[in-house]
Amino acid sequence: MAKTPAEIQKAYRERKKEAEQAAGDATYPFLKEPFYLWLARTDSDWNAAECELSLSSIEMPLFEDDGGPRALDDLHGEEALLEMYRGYEKSIGRAEAMVDHLIGAASCIAAAINSYKRGEIKARLKELEDSDEADRATAMKQAVKLNKMLEQLDKEARFRFAQWKVRRV
Repeated sequence: MAKTPAEIQKAYRERKKEAEQAAGDATYPFLKEPFYLWLARTDSDWNAAECELSLSSIEMPLFEDDGGPRALDDLHGEEALLEMYRGYEKSIGRAEAMVDHLIGAASCIAAAINSYKRGEIKARLKELEDSDEADRATAMKQAVKLNKMLEQLDKEARFRFAQWKVRRV
């Protein structure tokens, strides 16, 4: 069966992404000082990140060596981890992978919170719809307010980050 143009384009993008990931970061050949040593001697934004994570009851991982990305558990297996972290090298690669995973985690947490709030707001709307409350004007105002909240929850948030990866030049 012939592929559609969209399928061909999607396969091309996937091959391109895999090739970029396999090539690693374009800055790696120019990085002389290991990242973990730079962290030890620098007062960087890292300290602010530690504070942010601490406020969320999350402990910042230590960067005491130049080892690359690794998992806390052995659930994925060695080969899967090597494939997952292909293109990430040494302590700088571990930090880059950490950024990727934190963004992924933040996205998942935001989606869970969004789902919870949408469910609760829809339940309140259903309660308003089913109620025999005498003051319909107040109920209508409440329903409008709840619907505006749902509209806001339909939108996606955008955040800006400093670029941390350079895949091609």
